Amino acid sequence: MFQRLLFIALFVVVAILLVRSIANWFNRGGWIGRGQSEIKGSWSVVEPLGRLGRAAENTLKTLLRLDDEDDLRKVAVLFDVAHRTIGDLPLDSAELRILADEAPEPVRGLLYRDEAAHAPGWLLFAADRVQDAHPDMYAYEVKRLTLSAYREVFPSDGETVLPPERALAPVAYGTPPEIDDRYGHLGSLDAEYTRDAVYVSLLECPAEMLPDEAMLPLLQLLFRMEDESVPDGETPVDELLARYDDRLYTAAVCAMIRAEPASAASTAESDKRSGPAGPAGPSGPPGPPRPGAYSPALFRLIGAWPRSSAEPLFRAAFESGWNDCARFLPDSGWARDLKAVFRDSPYGAPA
Repeated sequence: MFQRLLFIALFVVVAILLVRSIANWFNRGGWIGRGQSEIKGSWSVVEPLGRLGRAAENTLKTLLRLDDEDDLRKVAVLFDVAHRTIGDLPLDSAELRILADEAPEPVRGLLYRDEAAHAPGWLLFAADRVQDAHPDMYAYEVKRLTLSAYREVFPSDGETVLPPERALAPVAYGTPPEIDDRYGHLGSLDAEYTRDAVYVSLLECPAEMLPDEAMLPLLQLLFRMEDESVPDGETPVDELLARYDDRLYTAAVCAMIRAEPASAASTAESDKRSGPAGPAGPSGPPGPPRPGAYSPALFRLIGAWPRSSAEPLFRAAFESGWNDCARFLPDSGWARDLKAVFRDSPYGAPA
């Protein structure tokens, strides 16, 4: 009897070892089971967020050039969170809060939407980790490589993109024009701005005589009144700014690199709109609020400028994820080539 029990116990031990050996063999291959509540793999990250396999580890090392084990673990965890959020897989809320507290302030505000984990925000957090590992690498390229690596690890999540930036990506520009005291108040006028005496005096100036010192206040006014109409027969601020042509270049860059929030009225109106379309401008399709310093009305003006002035700004806009500006590109070869360059953008391809 004792020998029989000993034989049974030995058989059970052998069976357990065999099952573990088979499981380890699958894990070493980096297999990821479909429909499972946990990502299986050979190296553990933060539980209970799951594990990524050896193949995923090699992908991160190769594409993101992450040789440090701690950097690998951090990025892997954030990839895992994004994938689980998209696939509605289990996530521990307390563990997520611990991770969220480690995010820099600009990123932290994008990790949740309506109190639920927001996958694009967690991928942006992952890109920020990669940027820490490569501080000299250009930010757009870091984001592009991060999204490419994520899609290699989780090809089923290929439609997920990063949220747009609040401010314009770096672009060369000169010294911003001074603001003359006569024009400073223009930037804070309300919807009846067309009746302001100084504004009316600018309308009477020939285009070549329009003062540089009024550019920045007029751009501030444009941002504030983006979605407001003017009475019939009166000249809106975008038409006045159009008379500057590409003299406006430096002031426009200066306005867009500042991620100032839109006016309360404009934000409230934007919040009423909903739909899958991109950011909306005057006469544009309904959509979510515009990102930060992006102005459709301004890019409508830029689209009419010479290529030497327009192309750098459209390129910087695409590097900022402001893909909506593609609708203001001129019908020309350089514009089509520029859109092709960004077809693998981490923000999605410009339409």
